[in-house]
Amino acid sequence: MSRIPSRLLTVAKINDLPVSFFTPPHDEPDFPWVSVRDLVVALEGDEETADRFVRHTWNFNEKNDVYTTAKDGDRIVTIIPHVMAQGIAGAFDEKNGFVATEDEDAGPCHWAYCIAAGRTAVDHWPLSFQEMFAALENCGGPYMAALRA
Repeated sequence: MSRIPSRLLTVAKINDLPVSFFTPPHDEPDFPWVSVRDLVVALEGDEETADRFVRHTWNFNEKNDVYTTAKDGDRIVTIIPHVMAQGIAGAFDEKNGFVATEDEDAGPCHWAYCIAAGRTAVDHWPLSFQEMFAALENCGGPYMAALRA
């Protein structure tokens, strides 16, 4: 696997809290990655839950790491791909009672994350249509390849 250091793209706001977004840690088509701890704090507002999610991320797949670390100022953070971040947001929506309907298939946590991620991509990680489709097919790059197979 071709691993390259991720760099901070921007700090976006989700629910008025800072969430750091990063370049992917590889050279394949992909969307920006996100700090799992920042994301959980912004969606759930609980630092203990956020720390637990970071630990779960480290143990998510015993055969392949689906995360990496990145430097964010003075912090070293655990970052995850877009598809995992969407899953976490969707899990919080379900935990908080959101039920999908024919008209609304995503809840407020999912939308809050996706809007911030989309704005980050447009402003700091612009992709052509061809690159977007390639990133969609390859979300997480080599880190998620075993799970996509």
